[in-house]
Amino acid sequence: MLWLDGFILRRIDVRTPSDPVSMRLSATAPALCALALVCLPAMAQRANENPVTAAEDAFGSSIGGQDIGLYSATDVRGFSPIDAGNVRLEGLTIDRQAEFTSRLVAGNSVRVGLSAQSYPFPAPTGIVDYRLRKPGEARVLSLVTKADSYGASLVEADALLPLGERIGMAAGIGLYRNAYFDGGDADVASVALAPRWRPSERIEILPFWSRIEIRDETASPVIVPAGAGLPPDIERRRFFGQPWAADDITRSNAGVIGTAAGEHWTLLAGAFRSIAAPRRSFSSLLLEATPQGDAQLVVIANPAQRFASDSGELRLSRIKASGPRRHRLHLSLRARDQTRRYGGADQLEFGTVRIGVPAFVPAPQLTFGEQTHERIRQRTAGAAYELLWRNRFEVGFGVQKTDYEKTRRTPQGTAPASRDAPWLYNANAAWHLSPRLALYGGHTRGLEESAVAPETAVNRDEAPPAIRTRQSDLGARLLLGRVRLNVAAFAVEKPYYGIDETRLFRELGRVRHRGWEFSLAGEVAPGLNLVAGAVLLDARVRGEQVVSDAIGSRPIGIAERTAFAILDYRLPNRPALSFDAGVEYAGRAAANAANSLSVPAQTVFNVGTRYRFRTDRVPVVLRLEATNVFDHYAWEVDSGGGLTYNAPRQLSAKLTVDL
Repeated sequence: MLWLDGFILRRIDVRTPSDPVSMRLSATAPALCALALVCLPAMAQRANENPVTAAEDAFGSSIGGQDIGLYSATDVRGFSPIDAGNVRLEGLTIDRQAEFTSRLVAGNSVRVGLSAQSYPFPAPTGIVDYRLRKPGEARVLSLVTKADSYGASLVEADALLPLGERIGMAAGIGLYRNAYFDGGDADVASVALAPRWRPSERIEILPFWSRIEIRDETASPVIVPAGAGLPPDIERRRFFGQPWAADDITRSNAGVIGTAAGEHWTLLAGAFRSIAAPRRSFSSLLLEATPQGDAQLVVIANPAQRFASDSGELRLSRIKASGPRRHRLHLSLRARDQTRRYGGADQLEFGTVRIGVPAFVPAPQLTFGEQTHERIRQRTAGAAYELLWRNRFEVGFGVQKTDYEKTRRTPQGTAPASRDAPWLYNANAAWHLSPRLALYGGHTRGLEESAVAPETAVNRDEAPPAIRTRQSDLGARLLLGRVRLNVAAFAVEKPYYGIDETRLFRELGRVRHRGWEFSLAGEVAPGLNLVAGAVLLDARVRGEQVVSDAIGSRPIGIAERTAFAILDYRLPNRPALSFDAGVEYAGRAAANAANSLSVPAQTVFNVGTRYRFRTDRVPVVLRLEATNVFDHYAWEVDSGGGLTYNAPRQLSAKLTVDL
């Protein structure tokens, strides 16, 4: 049963035992279809979504629920922009604590290298920028249904409705029966509202609100090896966690974005509130796992937690043109007030079990302790200048002064406050040697958040103080017809937090990620689009812990080589039909702090097709996809040294209708 703001959404199971692709549709689906009929006529919206043809580079983007690229919102050059606090919404800084629903945002783009230089204040760990769904002058309603061979299904409805000459509404609802590759599942509902008001030609106001409700999400077991051997391969898609260890979580985001434009200036303002509130959550750990398949089962049960933040940015930009030269001046004020309540967990130990074999135990009586309360307050003022000389060069400089304070109250007492007030700066330049070739480079210093302690740490969920980081990169962009080639060398350095030999998450030294990245994107032939890229990464930890051999020099979970390529071909004689094929490669990665264990490289292949047609002048797209086509088995490792197997072969069918 799904709950959404007090309304009960009852699920109807309509699958048959012989149907391998189960389809569970909500009882609210007829209401969504009725809404679609009310909104006729409309123009195409989601039927045109294709991340391959829309990609400007291979660094990472998300459109229509499909992610492609070298990087993602959680992994850029080996670090996470979300963990670092480098999230933007419509270009403005937001301290995101809760995941955005795709009913609110149309997608995101990862900005690094040359693409990050368009931001007045770039970040060392890269930027992930989300785009809101916005109503326009056309009335649009899109319906999406999807089912896959794991047993998952969904129904989504998105509406873009003009309500008057200067006001409109974007709204969406989604109902999901998630089925995960480990055999677990969850019920999810999401909803979003985003009005758009333009009181004049120069002013726009975008309020928004969204909510995600997750019910009975099973906790996937995480395997922590005892020594230098990987556990044996286990049967995939068979759940071997505890059925009672299921999470209930509410995630919400709300705010308002305002834009006011003058003849030579633009004022941008955003105020946001982001909350993640698990009412119950669990971690299922298989510790001291041996190559023979034995492990110690430990389940961590957490009481209600809360992670919330109020944040915002006010930015004034002035543009002055003088012949081929354009000057831009940016003044910015940013602030955030973040609170975190966590801890008080009950650790349950159940002895030795076999990895991959269901060993269900009765739900125990839980006893919770006191929790830890953290608060972060940060204020930042900045100024940036850019000079753009058309077809010649671009230069930019920025300086910021930030004041950071973190307080922490634990069950043992109040910890000393952590404070920092550094000056931060960035400088970048691009030289256009020809209309097709540009060289660029930049250097950025930042104050960013570190990742919180993972579930495999004894101090799980603890957040270290903000850390000073820096990044340098140098690259080139070449236009080859309709294809864009990017090549860059980069170096990112920051303090290294990891798990020591006692499983305590703490600062262990400094880490430097150096490497090369390659991106190729565009139409290589009529109807044939290619997005491809590769990263050659040398990640090294330095410090006393490495010198003393307490830990190895390679950080956990960082692949030395990654690459991907995806082709999308639209048949010239049948443009309604297109095919796509992709390959993803991840190289060897250290699986423990001592570097005595690694997970091997893995390569998976994916294929898909889209068929576009019309029924009574209504655009329809049928999307069929198969991921991990050859069912390759591989182990994957997270930054805390926890192992999970990769997703097995999956078949899915998705139908998109624009009404």
